[in-house]
Amino acid sequence: MNINFNGEILPSEQPTFNSDNRAFLYGDALFETIRMSEGNIPFLENHVSRLLQGLHFFKYKVPKKYTPAFFKREIKKIATGNARIRITIFRSRGGLYTPKNNRPQFLISTSSLSSPNFVLNKKGLHLGVFDEIKLPCSPISNYKTCNSSPYILAGLNKQERNLDDVILLNDKDRISEASSSNIFFIKKNKIVTPSLSEGCVAGIMRKTIIEIATEKRYTVQENPIKLTRLKYFEEIWLTNAINGIKWVAQIDQNISLQSSSHAQSFIETLNRF
Repeated sequence: MNINFNGEILPSEQPTFNSDNRAFLYGDALFETIRMSEGNIPFLENHVSRLLQGLHFFKYKVPKKYTPAFFKREIKKIATGNARIRITIFRSRGGLYTPKNNRPQFLISTSSLSSPNFVLNKKGLHLGVFDEIKLPCSPISNYKTCNSSPYILAGLNKQERNLDDVILLNDKDRISEASSSNIFFIKKNKIVTPSLSEGCVAGIMRKTIIEIATEKRYTVQENPIKLTRLKYFEEIWLTNAINGIKWVAQIDQNISLQSSSHAQSFIETLNRF
């Protein structure tokens, strides 16, 4: 596999960073994880839009060339077929906490995916609740930054407990998201998800699911959600840009859920993009 480092195509094993790289030193970087299906990148505009919003938020000097068309060309220099694409953008070196140079650099890497389509899981996921670290209810939480310590600890927690994933809480003890996914709750024709003010990532698949639900005439609510409300819902989904939708069968030992009767139609709609 090759990588694309600022437009230069290099072998993935070739070193590209110096010891003063700001992504390494301070986590001063943003990233997007994007799905390519049979050479197409259907949600690229939304990914680039979020990326640019993040770069402006963190006060990068954003090049005018950073457009969906630019990143599509750069991705296709190294990726074909079905692939998981990661774009990482970090600030140029210099400075301590206060940067000396706000120009961005980018690294694009890829890995292969087995299928061009989103596929709904046959067996429901088993989740737990991870409450050792709370996500801040801050605008920073909406972006995919390389400051990922809470998600690393959540991943280790699910591994230790032999779970498929864990629910993360925010600093108000309400549900925020899962370790690598947004979360949706369904009852009859109503779909509820934590609002962006609850400390979750502003997921591209989250945005897409809300749009599809609105078109399908579901009632969509973005609300604060307490753990005590979990028993109220019939279905729970985890969503992200690579997997689409995964349905949940169990949370800890005391909450069991129905198989996902609604999710399949959403998966079918996603695969038509």
